[in-house]
Amino acid sequence: MSRLSALAVLIVVAACSSSSSSSSSSPEANSPQVSIASTIVEHDDWGDDFAAAGTAGTFVARRVGGTATHVWNPDRAEEPRLPGSTFKVLNSMIVLETDTLPDVDTEVAWDGVTREIGAWNRNHSLRSGIEVSAVWMYQEMARRIGETEMADWVRRAGYGNADTSGAIDRFWLDGELRISPVQQIDFLEQAVLGELPFRPDVVDSVLAILVRESGDGWTWAHKTGTVLADDPALGWLVGTTSNGSESWVFALNLDLQGVNTAAGQIDPAIRQQLARRFLVDLGALPS
Repeated sequence: MSRLSALAVLIVVAACSSSSSSSSSSPEANSPQVSIASTIVEHDDWGDDFAAAGTAGTFVARRVGGTATHVWNPDRAEEPRLPGSTFKVLNSMIVLETDTLPDVDTEVAWDGVTREIGAWNRNHSLRSGIEVSAVWMYQEMARRIGETEMADWVRRAGYGNADTSGAIDRFWLDGELRISPVQQIDFLEQAVLGELPFRPDVVDSVLAILVRESGDGWTWAHKTGTVLADDPALGWLVGTTSNGSESWVFALNLDLQGVNTAAGQIDPAIRQQLARRFLVDLGALPS
């Protein structure tokens, strides 16, 4: 039985972090450990929404700085999986921290290879590339960063199992890197709180380019990911919200039946619909 299976249990989630005020640019520096006590609240009714969508999945969310983690399907919420393109969130931070690109708007020249997703076939910046999930651009950034520096920063950020084994430009797609939905929200919460080992302007810039919707007093930022190496393919949606004075972090994943092409990465409609419904239930987004 999962340690999340009780309606209200106390867990301690260990997450790597370092103070934003003392962030070091040296990847050899060690990050301190922070323990976060969280009461788990299960939402069985959310399972009905997954069933109505004809898929299996999980959703987990936490108010930033809060003591309650809200979850459907707690066993799956703790299961480490390949991150797919959700890794672009951390990859973007590493790109900026290492000055591989100077900012989120500097363009990387398209390599001229025509790919099945038309939006990929042009020059891209971090801002445009993360919106359309341009895999080729992030693969080029990873090659420029290099295996050693990439491994150091993934480890320092405490991202999932921090295992970058495999090809430098594919380890998040079909290598050994694994992260669970619970670990995804731990990582995002540290980003919002400024506890990752990156300069504050780096984290702020990346969080800003994730914003997809906003209104009077609220924002919704998220990143999709599709893992075609899994069978069935795995669909991710992870991100943050702000609504009034509160911020939330969330992670959803689900099975994508019949998806076996990269185009699945830009078809997040079901993921967004489910996540929005649950976030509205929690008050993390306005109705």
